[in-house]
Amino acid sequence: MRIHGRRNVGTRPQMVVAAGLSFLLVLSAGVWASDWGLAARLASSAVVMNQPRLSALPVGMLIQDKAPKGWSHMVLKSVPRLATGDRDSLPASAAKTATMFRMVILADVKPTDVEEQDFVLERLGIGICVPRDPDQDIVVSSDQVDALGLHLSTVERLVLDSAEAEVAEGRIIARTPTFALFRSPATLVVGGKHRRVALYYAFCVERKKGGLKVAVWAMRPENEPQQPPAALVRLEKPPVFECGLDVQAKRVLGTVPYSWSFAMCNLPPGRSLRIPPVLGDMIVTIARRPRKETIGQLEQGLLDLLADAPETVTRATVRQTTPPPGYAADR
Repeated sequence: MRIHGRRNVGTRPQMVVAAGLSFLLVLSAGVWASDWGLAARLASSAVVMNQPRLSALPVGMLIQDKAPKGWSHMVLKSVPRLATGDRDSLPASAAKTATMFRMVILADVKPTDVEEQDFVLERLGIGICVPRDPDQDIVVSSDQVDALGLHLSTVERLVLDSAEAEVAEGRIIARTPTFALFRSPATLVVGGKHRRVALYYAFCVERKKGGLKVAVWAMRPENEPQQPPAALVRLEKPPVFECGLDVQAKRVLGTVPYSWSFAMCNLPPGRSLRIPPVLGDMIVTIARRPRKETIGQLEQGLLDLLADAPETVTRATVRQTTPPPGYAADR
């Protein structure tokens, strides 16, 4: 997210939103389309093929710290927090807006038989929510804010519009009945700089048990040359976490801030695991051009890694970000 301000003598800063909420995860995050009609058509085709679909969470849904009724898993809910950088330079109104909107990702794993001995990933759900009270949030959309009885300022409405536009860029790029690989744009702190990246979320179902394992890693944007990622993070409970944001201010003559950008300090919390080179090459292949036979191999390789691989870092450093390959030289 980038916010511009104009400072006039004797007046309060006037804020204008210039870009989306890049710190929102979407999940990061293909069947999410930029218009809801297309999203519905793609979701319908996914159902026919017994493939997991991506759906928007219904506006007004209440979100707490566990999966709501009708869903088997809460994967994550990010609660933005200004953590590092030029946060003290932000006007109070901008600081409030930057931490107001929260991303939630749900998953629904269901049995295919009455004995519950075979499970599939039926759907993923993504939504943007705001605090309703200290114990729960409510899913919102820019076209139904008034119907929910919420009172958002002009800037907050613009930020919500931008957040929704960024979420709409997310895609499921590979899937089987028990697997989905979701790609979504984000902004991440890499080498002290705010970098555009692609976040990849892998959802792997244990077919005979119904368990769900989720991993996330970062790579360069999809339109740039790719190198195999070195590590991923296996998400662990609790699913609700503080998403630390780094703030960078641009200043007139190096003194008066007039523009601010925000970036995730780290990936979501969990266990960091090294990616074997063969699996890393497979990830790059899928990111470029998914093929049915390769998708199945990737699913099995990730499931084995997430289930069996030992922890490779200490808990004290578990949330340190592994830079996407190729960025290290830019530091």
